[in-house]
Amino acid sequence: MLRLSVLVVCSLVALVAVAQPDVRDKDNDDDEDIVPAPPPAIRGASLVRPDAVWRWQTVRVPRIPRQLGAMTVSGADVVAGRAKRPADPLGDAVPAPARWPFALDGATTSAIGKPADDERIAAAFGITTFKLGPADQGYEMLELRLHYEDTVAVWINGVEVARQLPRTSTTTTISTVPHGPEWETFYIPVAPGLLALGDNTLAIEVHPSHRRNAPTLFADLVARRDRGIVRGPVLVDTAATTATIAVETDPNVEAVLEWGIGDASDRKVTSPPGKRHRFTLSNLPANKAIGYRVHAGASRSPRYVFHTLPTATSSVIRLGIYGDVRGGHATHRRLVEHMLAEGLDAVAVTGDMVLHGSDDADWQRFFAITGELLATLPYYPALGNHDVGWDGADGTGKADQVFALPQGPANRPDGAYWYSRELADLHLVFLDSNAYDRPEQETWLDGDLAAARKRKVRAILVFTHDGPYSRGYHGGSAIARERYVPILTKYKVDLLVSGHDHLYQRGDKAGLHYVVSGGGGASLYAIRCGVAGRRPCKEPDKSDGMQMIAREHHYLVASVGPRELELCARRPDGTLLEKCVRYKLARP
Repeated sequence: MLRLSVLVVCSLVALVAVAQPDVRDKDNDDDEDIVPAPPPAIRGASLVRPDAVWRWQTVRVPRIPRQLGAMTVSGADVVAGRAKRPADPLGDAVPAPARWPFALDGATTSAIGKPADDERIAAAFGITTFKLGPADQGYEMLELRLHYEDTVAVWINGVEVARQLPRTSTTTTISTVPHGPEWETFYIPVAPGLLALGDNTLAIEVHPSHRRNAPTLFADLVARRDRGIVRGPVLVDTAATTATIAVETDPNVEAVLEWGIGDASDRKVTSPPGKRHRFTLSNLPANKAIGYRVHAGASRSPRYVFHTLPTATSSVIRLGIYGDVRGGHATHRRLVEHMLAEGLDAVAVTGDMVLHGSDDADWQRFFAITGELLATLPYYPALGNHDVGWDGADGTGKADQVFALPQGPANRPDGAYWYSRELADLHLVFLDSNAYDRPEQETWLDGDLAAARKRKVRAILVFTHDGPYSRGYHGGSAIARERYVPILTKYKVDLLVSGHDHLYQRGDKAGLHYVVSGGGGASLYAIRCGVAGRRPCKEPDKSDGMQMIAREHHYLVASVGPRELELCARRPDGTLLEKCVRYKLARP
C-alpha cells in the first residue's frame, strides 16, 4: 500500500466536540494526537505540495441551538426510514457556487476560517490546482488522503472521484455521522481524460456534523504508475490440512500466492484480475510451518509464516484474546507485539476493533497496526457495536466488507455475524451481541453447542462483545443473562469472554467461568461498585460471582490442554495482571 510523505495542510479549525464516553478516548494516555501525521511514503509522486494555494468559499449560518439535541440533527429519522434526508434546522439552503466544482465565485479566502461566536460554517468549498507536464504521463492510480470532519465530496477536473456526502445534500445539510480522527485514503484509478497536461483542479466540498461549528480538512494527493496490494494479506482461516488467505488490491490486478512447506516457496496459486482475492490451500501437512508471500502488480508482500493446526488431542492450543481497541492505537500496538511473541495458534477478539466501523479510515489504521498478526495467525472477531458503524446508527455495517470474516452458518440472516470455528478439537463460538434479540441466534447456538458436545470436543469457548456480567460503565446485558446464559450452562461451556466495558473482570456464575476483557486500548472505565471508594453492589452485580476486577489495559492468553485451561491476563508490557488461573475442562 502506498504511503505518502508530503502533507498539505489545507485548513485547520480548532474544534471542541461534545464529550461522550463512546466518542473519543481523551483520557487514554496512550492515544496519539487527534490529527496524527500520515504514514511515510513508499512510492509515488506528490501532486499537491505544502506550498499549494487553496481558495475557500464558505456558507455561514446561525449556530445550532443546543436544545435541538443531537438526535434532531443527526439523521435519526433517515435511519428509521421516516424521512429521505435529515431535517434542515438552518433554514433555506444557500446555492452552491455557480461554477462549482470547476471554480469558485465571489469572495474567497486562503483557509476555511473560524466562525463567529453566533454562527456556524455549514459547508466549505475549496479549490487548488496542480500542474502536469509530459514527464507525468502514464499514471495508473491516484491516492487521495484526507483527514476531514465530517463528510466530503471530491472532484478532479470536474469529475467526481470520492464522495462521503449524500447526493441529496444541500449547502446547509448536516453530516449525519461524525467522522473519526484517522486519515482516510481514497484509491482512484486514472481513467482516460481524468488528468490533463497543464493545470488540473482538485475541488473539495466538506460539511461538519452537529458536533462541530465548522468543518476541517487536511489533504494530500499522490500519483503512481503502478498497481498493487492495498490491504493484506490476511490469514482468514486455518485447520490441520487447509488454509485460506485473502488480499485486496487496486482494481483489475492479478494476484499470485507463492508458498511452500518450511523454507520452500515452490508452489503458486493465481487469482484472476480483480480487487478482492481469496486463496484456498488444501492437502497441507498438519502441525507444520507454511511460508508464503503475495505478488500483485508492482507489489510484493513480505514472506510470512503460519502453522497448520495439530490433529493430536494431547497438543496444547494457545489463544490470544483481547478487545475494545477503538482509538487506543499505541496500546494496541504494544499488545500486538507481545502476542506475536506468545507462540499462539489463533487470536479471538471481543469486539470494537475500531472506533467508527463506518469509516474506512479507522479500518486502514487498524490494518496498519495488525498487519503481521493478521498475516500469520487466524483472527476471529466477535463484532462489537462500534464495528458495525457509528454505534450501528448509520446502518452501513462495513465490518463484513472491509474485514475478511470467516464464513457463517448457511441460514444466518443478512447483517448478523454469529459463527463458530474448530481449532483441532477446541470449539470456538462467536456471538453477535448486536443481534441478541434474534431468536435465530439462540436456536443456532443451542444446536451448535449440542453438536459440538456430541463430537466430544475438548473444550468450548464462547466470545461475545456485550456479555452478561460486568461492573463497568455499561453493566451486564440483561438479555444475555436471561436468554443466552441458560444455553451456555446447559452445555457446560468452559469459558465465556466478553468486552464492551473497558476493564478486566473475572468470575464464576453458577458454574460458568467468565471474563470481561475490554482492555485493548480504549479509555478505561471506572468500576461502578464493590471496590474501595465505590458503593456496595446491588443486583444483578451483587450475585455476579466476581472474583477479580481491575481497571487496566491487557490481553489474555488461554492455553487449553487435554484436561484443563490455563488463563493468563497480561498488561501491555507483558507482565501478569494477576496470577494465572486454571480451570478443569467440563468435557465428559
